[in-house]
Amino acid sequence: MPIRLRLALLGMAVAAMAMLVFGWLLDALAGGAGPGDQDRALAALAEQAAGAVRAAPPAWFDGGASPLVTVDARADTEPFVVVRAADGRILFAGGRIDGRAPAVPAALVRAALRDGTARGTVEPAAGAELRVRLRSWARPDLRLTGVAVAGQATRYLDDQRRGMRIFLLVAGGVALLPAAAAIWLVTGRALRPLRALAAAVGEIGRTGDLSRRLPPARTRDEVGALSANFNHMLQRLADAQARLSGALEAQRRFVADASHELRSPLTTIRGNAGFLLERAQVAPADRDEALADIAGESERMARLVDGLLVLARADAGQHGARAPVELAGVVDQAVRRARPRDRGGDVRLELERPVTVTGDADALARLVLILVDNARRHGGGRITVRLATAAGSAVLSVSDRGPGFPDGAGERVFERFYRAAPDRAADGSGLGLAIARSIAGGHGGVIAAANRPEGGAVVTVTLPRG
Repeated sequence: MPIRLRLALLGMAVAAMAMLVFGWLLDALAGGAGPGDQDRALAALAEQAAGAVRAAPPAWFDGGASPLVTVDARADTEPFVVVRAADGRILFAGGRIDGRAPAVPAALVRAALRDGTARGTVEPAAGAELRVRLRSWARPDLRLTGVAVAGQATRYLDDQRRGMRIFLLVAGGVALLPAAAAIWLVTGRALRPLRALAAAVGEIGRTGDLSRRLPPARTRDEVGALSANFNHMLQRLADAQARLSGALEAQRRFVADASHELRSPLTTIRGNAGFLLERAQVAPADRDEALADIAGESERMARLVDGLLVLARADAGQHGARAPVELAGVVDQAVRRARPRDRGGDVRLELERPVTVTGDADALARLVLILVDNARRHGGGRITVRLATAAGSAVLSVSDRGPGFPDGAGERVFERFYRAAPDRAADGSGLGLAIARSIAGGHGGVIAAANRPEGGAVVTVTLPRG
């Protein structure tokens, strides 16, 4: 069932329930106030009749006066008046039952003569119940007393309530029609933004175009909030899709580059192994050269696989145990390990102590080794390793006096398998700086590469202090 129809039916049900409650309250009010109103009206009529009797001329009492029209108290619900003397004579009868004036119990007459007024419910004939109000009168000049009786059928109240109920039912039924039309129009207008929202969402779902956005809502209601939140969700989905696409593209490049890098040592190893297997008699020099190539390429492939494993773990969010690390000591030990491999230059240390960070000591040592090895391989001259503190951070920089980075390669040098054109033949894997960036990022730091104004390159790592 459409939501508009459900809302319209619910609105009509609520309106009908409100009308029923209103009718019930009005009927209860009428039922409670009706007898009192009838008594007051009859009291006023009896008082008026008694006053008329007191002012009537003496001749009126001789024969009375017959009304032109009398009320049939059994069939009609109109009020009537009966005037009777204390001795029981009927002086005037405005209402009759079965052709006679309605009889009133003597006890009520005596109470009215004694107290001046009396009231009660009487049944002068079978099936004819009356509500009466008595008012005494006296004519001292004629030595007469009596009572004026105002009466009315009790079913008058029932007829009034029945008529009111019929009116309420008819009026309520008629009022529900415009109420239903109004509810239908209002719900249609209120749901119009939702229909537009559903259409836009369906179109986005069919086309898969996450760049589309819902039109901005003109009102600050739930529909407006829904549109804004849905647009925010679409933006996040688009960003996630872009990140996923970028990650997949980077993964494809990574696999392709890894395959390319592994192909070269594998080809060399396979060629030399085949050479040794095919020739039983090989000159010692040739055999030694083939074995040296196999050993060198195996070592290169081992370094490459180790680098790939480190990057894969970093991509999976796997980092070593974290503990407070005195970074100056880690740098000092790592540089001492790197010095025996230095080719002609020397490594100078400028360390500020103590500098404490939170991280993995082995990973940080590997970071220093990578930066020193990168400066040794691609730089030249003296290598300077400097550790200082600035603005609550530990700043580690490794600089050299070589040719520096190619123009525009300040960010690309951290890409996996990136190597400048002159270095393609070098024995590096092209993963060193990529691993350095993953280690720095895993410790909440950043790494940057730049050329020094006086010549050479510098790689700077900034880590939060622990």
